[in-house]
Amino acid sequence: MASVASNTGNTLGTKILHYVYDPLCGWCYGIAPLIEAVSNAFPHSIKLHGGGLFTPARVVTGGQSWKEHVTPIDDRISQLSGQVFSHAYRDCLGNTEMVLNSLLPISAILVAEKMGNRDVYLLKALQEAYYLDGLNISDKDTLLFIVKKLGFDVEQFASLLSDISNNQVQQHLNQTQQLMHQVNGRGFPTLFIEDNQGYRLISIEKYLGDTKRWQQFIKENL
Repeated sequence: MASVASNTGNTLGTKILHYVYDPLCGWCYGIAPLIEAVSNAFPHSIKLHGGGLFTPARVVTGGQSWKEHVTPIDDRISQLSGQVFSHAYRDCLGNTEMVLNSLLPISAILVAEKMGNRDVYLLKALQEAYYLDGLNISDKDTLLFIVKKLGFDVEQFASLLSDISNNQVQQHLNQTQQLMHQVNGRGFPTLFIEDNQGYRLISIEKYLGDTKRWQQFIKENL
Protein backbone atom coordinates (compact mmCIF):
# COMPACT_ATOMS: atom_id res chain seq x y z
CA MET A 1 0.00 0.00 0.00
CA ALA A 2 1.63 3.21 -1.14
CA SER A 3 1.41 6.25 1.10
CA VAL A 4 -0.08 9.56 -0.06
CA ALA A 5 0.12 12.77 1.93
CA SER A 6 -2.98 13.51 3.98
CA ASN A 7 -4.86 16.79 3.91
CA THR A 8 -7.82 16.04 6.18
CA GLY A 9 -6.21 17.63 9.18
CA ASN A 10 -5.89 14.50 11.29
CA THR A 11 -3.44 15.76 13.93
CA LEU A 12 -4.35 13.40 16.75
CA GLY A 13 -1.86 10.75 15.75
CA THR A 14 -4.67 8.22 15.53
CA LYS A 15 -5.34 5.96 12.57
CA ILE A 16 -8.57 6.26 10.63
CA LEU A 17 -10.11 3.87 8.11
CA HIS A 18 -11.80 5.96 5.43
CA TYR A 19 -14.57 4.18 3.53
CA VAL A 20 -15.90 5.56 0.24
CA TYR A 21 -19.26 3.87 -0.23
CA ASP A 22 -22.62 4.11 -1.90
CA PRO A 23 -25.77 2.70 -0.26
CA LEU A 24 -26.93 1.30 -3.63
CA CYS A 25 -23.60 -0.29 -4.59
CA GLY A 26 -23.65 -4.09 -4.66
CA TRP A 27 -19.91 -4.36 -4.07
CA CYS A 28 -20.28 -2.20 -0.95
CA TYR A 29 -22.92 -4.65 0.25
CA GLY A 30 -20.41 -7.40 -0.50
CA ILE A 31 -17.90 -5.95 1.98
CA ALA A 32 -20.54 -5.15 4.63
CA PRO A 33 -19.29 -7.94 6.96
CA LEU A 34 -15.78 -6.46 6.77
CA ILE A 35 -17.06 -2.98 7.63
CA GLU A 36 -19.05 -4.43 10.52
CA ALA A 37 -15.87 -6.10 11.82
CA VAL A 38 -14.09 -2.72 11.84
CA SER A 39 -17.06 -1.03 13.49
CA ASN A 40 -17.15 -3.66 16.23
CA ALA A 41 -13.41 -3.61 16.92
CA PHE A 42 -12.60 0.06 16.27
CA PRO A 43 -15.90 1.99 16.46
CA HIS A 44 -14.19 5.40 16.59
CA SER A 45 -11.70 4.73 13.80
CA ILE A 46 -13.96 4.56 10.73
CA LYS A 47 -15.09 7.49 8.59
CA LEU A 48 -17.72 7.20 5.85
CA HIS A 49 -17.70 9.16 2.59
CA GLY A 50 -20.77 8.92 0.37
CA GLY A 51 -19.96 8.62 -3.32
CA GLY A 52 -23.17 9.24 -5.24
CA LEU A 53 -23.45 6.27 -7.60
CA PHE A 54 -26.94 7.35 -8.73
CA THR A 55 -27.85 11.04 -8.88
CA PRO A 56 -30.56 13.11 -10.60
CA ALA A 57 -28.00 13.66 -13.38
CA ARG A 58 -27.45 9.90 -13.67
CA VAL A 59 -30.91 8.44 -13.24
CA VAL A 60 -31.60 4.71 -13.30
CA THR A 61 -35.12 3.31 -13.27
CA GLY A 62 -35.95 -0.29 -12.46
CA GLY A 63 -37.19 -2.62 -15.19
CA GLN A 64 -36.36 -5.84 -16.97
CA SER A 65 -33.28 -4.47 -18.78
CA TRP A 66 -31.86 -3.09 -15.51
CA LYS A 67 -32.54 -6.40 -13.76
CA GLU A 68 -30.76 -8.32 -16.54
CA HIS A 69 -27.79 -5.96 -16.32
CA VAL A 70 -27.40 -6.13 -12.53
CA THR A 71 -28.17 -9.80 -11.80
CA PRO A 72 -24.91 -11.34 -13.11
CA ILE A 73 -22.92 -8.70 -11.20
CA ASP A 74 -24.84 -9.50 -8.01
CA ASP A 75 -24.27 -13.21 -8.59
CA ARG A 76 -20.53 -12.59 -8.83
CA ILE A 77 -20.54 -10.49 -5.64
CA SER A 78 -22.48 -13.21 -3.83
CA GLN A 79 -20.07 -15.89 -5.03
CA LEU A 80 -17.03 -13.98 -3.78
CA SER A 81 -18.44 -12.55 -0.55
CA GLY A 82 -21.13 -14.98 0.58
CA GLN A 83 -23.62 -12.11 0.85
CA VAL A 84 -27.25 -12.94 0.02
CA PHE A 85 -29.25 -11.09 -2.64
CA SER A 86 -32.85 -12.02 -1.90
CA HIS A 87 -35.75 -12.81 -4.25
CA ALA A 88 -37.53 -9.73 -2.89
CA TYR A 89 -34.59 -7.58 -3.98
CA ARG A 90 -34.43 -9.19 -7.41
CA ASP A 91 -38.16 -8.56 -7.87
CA CYS A 92 -37.58 -4.94 -6.83
CA LEU A 93 -35.03 -4.53 -9.65
CA GLY A 94 -37.78 -5.16 -12.19
CA ASN A 95 -40.09 -2.50 -10.74
CA THR A 96 -40.40 0.22 -13.40
CA GLU A 97 -41.67 2.67 -10.76
CA MET A 98 -38.44 2.44 -8.74
CA VAL A 99 -36.04 5.33 -9.41
CA LEU A 100 -32.58 4.85 -7.91
CA ASN A 101 -31.16 7.96 -6.23
CA SER A 102 -28.21 7.75 -3.84
CA LEU A 103 -28.58 11.30 -2.55
CA LEU A 104 -31.43 10.66 -0.12
CA PRO A 105 -29.92 7.61 1.63
CA ILE A 106 -26.53 9.38 1.78
CA SER A 107 -28.29 12.37 3.37
CA ALA A 108 -29.87 9.98 5.88
CA ILE A 109 -26.47 8.56 6.74
CA LEU A 110 -25.08 12.07 7.28
CA VAL A 111 -27.99 12.70 9.67
CA ALA A 112 -27.24 9.44 11.50
CA GLU A 113 -23.66 10.61 11.97
CA LYS A 114 -24.96 13.79 13.63
CA MET A 115 -27.23 11.71 15.86
CA GLY A 116 -24.50 10.04 17.85
CA ASN A 117 -22.19 8.63 15.17
CA ARG A 118 -24.71 6.03 14.06
CA ASP A 119 -23.83 6.31 10.37
CA VAL A 120 -22.19 2.89 10.01
CA TYR A 121 -25.14 1.35 11.84
CA LEU A 122 -27.64 2.99 9.48
CA LEU A 123 -25.66 2.08 6.35
CA LYS A 124 -25.80 -1.59 7.34
CA ALA A 125 -29.56 -1.33 7.98
CA LEU A 126 -30.17 0.36 4.63
CA GLN A 127 -28.17 -2.28 2.78
CA GLU A 128 -30.16 -5.05 4.47
CA ALA A 129 -33.45 -3.24 3.74
CA TYR A 130 -32.54 -3.02 0.06
CA TYR A 131 -30.72 -6.29 -0.65
CA LEU A 132 -32.64 -8.55 1.73
CA ASP A 133 -36.09 -6.96 2.18
CA GLY A 134 -36.38 -5.48 -1.32
CA LEU A 135 -37.29 -2.01 -0.05
CA ASN A 136 -36.66 1.16 -2.04
CA ILE A 137 -34.22 3.09 0.14
CA SER A 138 -34.38 6.06 -2.25
CA ASP A 139 -37.87 6.72 -0.87
CA LYS A 140 -38.22 9.08 2.11
CA ASP A 141 -41.13 7.23 3.75
CA THR A 142 -39.14 3.99 3.53
CA LEU A 143 -36.15 5.68 5.20
CA LEU A 144 -38.32 6.96 8.04
CA PHE A 145 -39.81 3.47 8.45
CA ILE A 146 -36.31 1.99 8.72
CA VAL A 147 -34.98 4.51 11.25
CA LYS A 148 -38.11 4.09 13.37
CA LYS A 149 -37.46 0.32 13.50
CA LEU A 150 -33.88 1.09 14.57
CA GLY A 151 -35.09 3.19 17.50
CA PHE A 152 -34.07 6.62 16.20
CA ASP A 153 -35.98 9.69 17.32
CA VAL A 154 -38.00 9.89 14.09
CA GLU A 155 -39.09 13.51 14.53
CA GLN A 156 -35.53 14.67 15.11
CA PHE A 157 -34.28 12.54 12.23
CA ALA A 158 -36.93 13.88 9.83
CA SER A 159 -36.18 17.46 10.88
CA LEU A 160 -32.43 17.07 10.36
CA LEU A 161 -33.02 15.32 7.05
CA SER A 162 -35.17 18.21 5.84
CA ASP A 163 -32.46 20.68 6.87
CA ILE A 164 -29.85 19.11 4.57
CA SER A 165 -29.86 21.01 1.28
CA ASN A 166 -28.95 19.59 -2.11
CA ASN A 167 -25.93 21.90 -2.08
CA GLN A 168 -24.69 20.39 1.19
CA VAL A 169 -25.00 16.86 -0.16
CA GLN A 170 -23.27 17.86 -3.38
CA GLN A 171 -20.47 19.44 -1.37
CA HIS A 172 -20.07 16.17 0.52
CA LEU A 173 -19.92 14.24 -2.78
CA ASN A 174 -17.35 16.69 -4.17
CA GLN A 175 -15.15 16.23 -1.10
CA THR A 176 -15.42 12.47 -1.55
CA GLN A 177 -14.34 12.75 -5.18
CA GLN A 178 -11.34 14.86 -4.15
CA LEU A 179 -10.28 12.19 -1.67
CA MET A 180 -10.77 9.48 -4.28
CA HIS A 181 -8.55 11.37 -6.70
CA GLN A 182 -5.90 11.94 -4.03
CA VAL A 183 -5.61 8.25 -3.14
CA ASN A 184 -6.13 6.98 -6.72
CA GLY A 185 -9.35 5.25 -5.71
CA ARG A 186 -11.23 3.21 -8.28
CA GLY A 187 -14.96 3.48 -7.67
CA PHE A 188 -16.96 1.95 -4.84
CA PRO A 189 -15.95 0.61 -2.43
CA THR A 190 -12.63 2.37 -1.81
CA LEU A 191 -10.91 2.01 1.57
CA PHE A 192 -7.76 3.67 2.80
CA ILE A 193 -6.04 4.14 6.14
CA GLU A 194 -4.96 7.58 7.30
CA ASP A 195 -2.15 8.00 9.82
CA ASN A 196 0.52 10.64 10.47
CA GLN A 197 2.37 9.43 7.37
CA GLY A 198 -0.58 10.06 5.04
CA TYR A 199 -2.99 7.71 3.24
CA ARG A 200 -2.54 4.03 2.38
CA LEU A 201 -4.94 2.50 -0.11
CA ILE A 202 -6.25 -0.98 0.76
CA SER A 203 -6.72 -3.75 -1.82
CA ILE A 204 -10.05 -4.77 -0.34
CA GLU A 205 -10.88 -7.38 -2.98
CA LYS A 206 -8.48 -9.92 -1.49
CA TYR A 207 -10.43 -9.88 1.79
CA LEU A 208 -13.88 -10.48 0.25
CA GLY A 209 -15.53 -13.37 2.05
CA ASP A 210 -12.54 -13.77 4.39
CA THR A 211 -13.51 -11.95 7.57
CA LYS A 212 -10.86 -13.68 9.71
CA ARG A 213 -8.02 -12.56 7.45
CA TRP A 214 -9.51 -9.04 7.39
CA GLN A 215 -9.79 -8.95 11.18
CA GLN A 216 -6.12 -9.82 11.43
CA PHE A 217 -5.28 -7.07 8.95
CA ILE A 218 -7.18 -4.36 10.80
CA LYS A 219 -5.77 -5.54 14.13
CA GLU A 220 -2.28 -5.01 12.76
CA ASN A 221 -2.99 -1.76 10.91
CA LEU A 222 -5.50 0.26 12.94
